[in-house]
Amino acid sequence: MASRVIVPHRGLAASKSRLSPVLSAHERGELAAHLLRRVLRIARQAVPEVMVISPSADLADLVEATGARLLVQRGMGLNEGLDQARDAAIGDGVETLVVLHGDLPELDVPDIQALVAAVPRDGGVAIAPDRRGTGTNGLALRPPNAIPFRFGTDSLAAHREAAKAAGMPLSIVRRPGLAFDLDTPDDLGEWLRSGVLA
Repeated sequence: MASRVIVPHRGLAASKSRLSPVLSAHERGELAAHLLRRVLRIARQAVPEVMVISPSADLADLVEATGARLLVQRGMGLNEGLDQARDAAIGDGVETLVVLHGDLPELDVPDIQALVAAVPRDGGVAIAPDRRGTGTNGLALRPPNAIPFRFGTDSLAAHREAAKAAGMPLSIVRRPGLAFDLDTPDDLGEWLRSGVLA
């Protein structure tokens, strides 16, 4: 069953602005690059077909070095970019679409496998919440257009409501590697203390 992972990304220069109190612009770019490389490397081990959607064409070398592909976003906006990537996936015959954020420092292969496995074979939605229980760090859809993308404020509730409205079976996948995203100085400190830096 053909699957594809989509990783949306704003581009290195625009990443991790909430870390500006503790990291310089250069350091934030380096951190964003490290996190993205790691997510792409893990994703490629779980699902061989991985694509980054970003308005930044400058990501091409980084993305292609991991064996993933870059699709340059035509406009701005997370959901709009994901719609573009979804259209490409449907055109390529992808049956299961997985969306993962590029800032999951503790993500591992079994996390992605569990997210994909949670989607009913006959169709449905699996959501991996963030650890605050309000956001969506991972989303798996079969078929790829099972529900509209609702990333943004309170996206977990929005995606749950979208699945209900579409009559799609829904699974919630709670795993530490999917739940921990690195956004704030506190997140950064926790990650550095954890020693999970590879």
